Amino acid sequence: MRDFASERNVLDIQDGITGDVHQIFYRMPTNEERAAYQNGAFERRGQKIRSRIFQNRLKYGSRIITGFSKGSLGIEGKPFSSDSDDADFRQDWKELLVRHAGDIVASVAAAVFEATGAAQEAEQPENPLEA
Repeated sequence: MRDFASERNVLDIQDGITGDVHQIFYRMPTNEERAAYQNGAFERRGQKIRSRIFQNRLKYGSRIITGFSKGSLGIEGKPFSSDSDDADFRQDWKELLVRHAGDIVASVAAAVFEATGAAQEAEQPENPLEA
């Protein structure tokens, strides 16, 4: 269920490098952010159109990510936290995430900004008279 009152949404991201599953917390983007995200995917330079999909995903993913579950991300062999009440909290947690795990940030953006789509209709039999 999409809870409109929830300030913390959770997305499980499968890490393609370690195989770990990271629980990432995020806020829902505004409609203005959704529009800006779509508009920023490509850039025109003269007659050329340049893809900016990854950069755009990093930019908007980092805006909506609000934290992560402690334990699956670390530095120098020690887990760190995005929770300011935790003893292992790092003020620079988001910068570390963008710099060292841009693939995770981009995956969050892709899931949140791009994943909603129309539901597929139930499979229809080849001959509708046989149903």
